[in-house]
Amino acid sequence: MFEKYFKDDEIKNEYKKKFISLWPGWLGKENDHLLDEVTEADWSKFNSLIKIIFKHYRLQVVDFKKRRLINVKNIEDLLCDYEDSGNKNSNEFSIYIIPELDCVLSEDWDYTFILWYKGENAIKSLRPFIEKSGLFDFN
Repeated sequence: MFEKYFKDDEIKNEYKKKFISLWPGWLGKENDHLLDEVTEADWSKFNSLIKIIFKHYRLQVVDFKKRRLINVKNIEDLLCDYEDSGNKNSNEFSIYIIPELDCVLSEDWDYTFILWYKGENAIKSLRPFIEKSGLFDFN
């Protein structure tokens, strides 16, 4: 199943991107100071989103070393706290698969996740969870 989503350890080109963030769009240089003002409560919105998704859908986590997907049994084991998240390298970012929606949810820089999807059903299904978590999605 790993090959369904990845080619050369990159998400396949056939997936479109939707950004999930604390803000409704790109900050731009004039507002990049907002990145320094993110609180633990702000950051926890991403963990809330992942927990909500986990309640409604089966999640898998990506293991690049073994090139496989692992079913998530306890989401709490995978979530990190605010301090640890700020110390991650890009190769430590979380990447989740939501098989039922044929999409990938990947952690990225600057308090952003990327939803990689093929069909609009993934966005329609996840948007209420994104909004309930206090986050925004945009292209």
